[in-house]
Amino acid sequence: MCEIFCQSVQKKQEEKRIEEEQADKAQSWKFPVCYDDDDDKEGYNSLNDNIISELPSYSSVTPT
Repeated sequence: MCEIFCQSVQKKQEEKRIEEEQADKAQSWKFPVCYDDDDDKEGYNSLNDNIISELPSYSSVTPT
């Protein structure tokens, strides 16, 4: 009886540890952010009017 209980507790502890590791990994992800911080006067068409819907699709990244 105790053996079954101990196995159950160990399994729950392992599941909790895995969840915590996944949460830590998700929080440590860093995405590069680019922005134009110079004050030059670029024309309206500086990016050739790329519209998001016309850009090629890419795979999304999801935590495992």
